[in-house]
Amino acid sequence: MRIGSTVLLHEQTCVQSYGWELFRPLGSLQGVMDSLEEYQCDEVAIIRPVRAEDTFESFVRDLSVLKSLKTMTPVSFGGGIRSAEHLQHLTDLPIERLVFSTAFLDGNEDLLNAAKNSFGHQAIQCLLPLKRIDNRVCVYHSGLSRSISLDDIDTAFINSFANEIILVDTENEGSQNTFDWSLLNDIPFDRNKIVISGGIGKICVKQAQENNLASVLIDNKVLHKEYSISGFKHAAVLS
Repeated sequence: MRIGSTVLLHEQTCVQSYGWELFRPLGSLQGVMDSLEEYQCDEVAIIRPVRAEDTFESFVRDLSVLKSLKTMTPVSFGGGIRSAEHLQHLTDLPIERLVFSTAFLDGNEDLLNAAKNSFGHQAIQCLLPLKRIDNRVCVYHSGLSRSISLDDIDTAFINSFANEIILVDTENEGSQNTFDWSLLNDIPFDRNKIVISGGIGKICVKQAQENNLASVLIDNKVLHKEYSISGFKHAAVLS
């Protein structure tokens, strides 16, 4: 099982998010990536936290800091990739995987096929920001700026196009050992395709291994020594 981290890129700067609402600045993307590389992070998902309307100009500005990024760590990127024009701007960046959310929720087969043809099926990940509302599992749809019920989503479509599915526990984002494991019971995907994020701590890493998950993505708090990736890997070995 891989142990990685999420890095939120907002207006060309890295931020820490708490509960899918509060942003706190962390510094430059290169500085954050240097720290994660020092901690021997297996992978990093760089996500633009698009929570409302997004513009193509904002997308391009955020990509400008990716172009000069120097790292040996495998990187995936997502957040606001909504057209073939967006895809064209990603071909020369130091990224290995693409993360889509709105495209999967809207069933945008043309865009996902274009991404698959350019980067390969193994490079396509689906991100589902989850929370419970009135005892129902809901997914945040950034294109609509609101949550929608999981029952209204074509999960078979997601399963056929996505190589992996990233489940984000938005209510526990920014905390540790609080991931809502009951979410897995309501998600009809193979466990070995699932990546979890939000509320991940060392106890969660052990549970993820026991559930045969593909990976865990720890919040940017890994930049603090007490939450370093090496510590999480040590916990996984002891499980």
